[in-house]
Amino acid sequence: MNRRTARAAIAAAAVAAAAGCARRAPTEAELFGYKGEDLAEQTNLTYLVLSPTVTNWVPERVLSVCEKYDFTPDELALVEAAGVLMPGESYPEFPEGYERETDEPWFAYWGKPVESFGLKGKTGTLSHYDEVRKVWDTSESYFSSYWDSREDALAALAKVESALAQGFNVKKFHRFDGCWVAEYVRLCVMGVVGQKPDGKWSCMIDIRDKCRPGCGVWEPVPEQQDRRDRYEYAKAIRAWNSAVEEILARNREAVAKLAAEKGLAGLEGAGEPSRTADGRTIQVASGVTEPLKDGYVAEDEALAVWKEKVAELEKALGVRIESEPVRQDTDGHGVWLSAEGRGELYEARIDVAVPDAPPAEEIQEGEARPEVRAQWRIMGVELLRPGNELPPRPQFGR
Repeated sequence: MNRRTARAAIAAAAVAAAAGCARRAPTEAELFGYKGEDLAEQTNLTYLVLSPTVTNWVPERVLSVCEKYDFTPDELALVEAAGVLMPGESYPEFPEGYERETDEPWFAYWGKPVESFGLKGKTGTLSHYDEVRKVWDTSESYFSSYWDSREDALAALAKVESALAQGFNVKKFHRFDGCWVAEYVRLCVMGVVGQKPDGKWSCMIDIRDKCRPGCGVWEPVPEQQDRRDRYEYAKAIRAWNSAVEEILARNREAVAKLAAEKGLAGLEGAGEPSRTADGRTIQVASGVTEPLKDGYVAEDEALAVWKEKVAELEKALGVRIESEPVRQDTDGHGVWLSAEGRGELYEARIDVAVPDAPPAEEIQEGEARPEVRAQWRIMGVELLRPGNELPPRPQFGR
């Protein structure tokens, strides 16, 4: 090879090397099969905390994912080999052999004796009963074996780890003191050794579906009780609202029928009826008078409007107000009269407000007198007919 040929070969090799460097090597997450948001392995880190003091950082994808994934054959085989129920699944009833082990305000653990990975122990699952769908929702499932010493429990944990490594194609083991996380794309599989209150040591394999949370994670009993109270209160309110609306619809029909028989047309200009706080129908009509005459007396004008609206109320709703109106405080700026009455079908209130006439000395010569009007409002609320009494509103926590 002459010098010119050699230099060409070296240049070609350099170009090839540069092209090769330009192609980015796939990340670990990409090699494992993650996608989208779950590829941010360097920035999305989660602090893994295990009882009593084991902590470390792991990529967020190890414990939870944002994207959706299908189960792999290895993941399905692992669930079957562990002898656990499919985590996150819902069951109309638990399979034969499962017994309820706890009865807490919101959650319940169900379990049964099994033998998995050559170890005798117990499988269980966290669950919550959905009263609407009539199913038990689950979340994490587990297999636990029990030992007299920590060393025996650690040996059991190592045996399960070996079985997973040899037969179920774990993507990666994240190992810590007395525990590990076997990474899969969809399943979160965690092994941990811990001591029970009775002194026994447990080797627990916890399996959770990262794409399907199911009934969620266990909460302390006081938090469960608060959750149960809120749920029961919401359920009671829904039932109460349904019962109240049924009673009110029946009452509105009865009142409307009797009002028609008595020739009561309702308040003119009231618009669409609305509801009071307890759900009854309320009509509200309001307005202003024509501009008041020059030099009016607020007291006289208020009484004149008052008598007119009292007559309208009796004709519209059959409510007669015979008592004298009550004078409300206006802080010295006019007259405000109001009164309440009750008839056979409605209870009502009338309000009339008239400002004091502007002092003559405040009107400059040549200026137009300010235009002033009286304001009025009539409210009529249907009464509950006999037999249509409303049930008391449910109270939270009772």
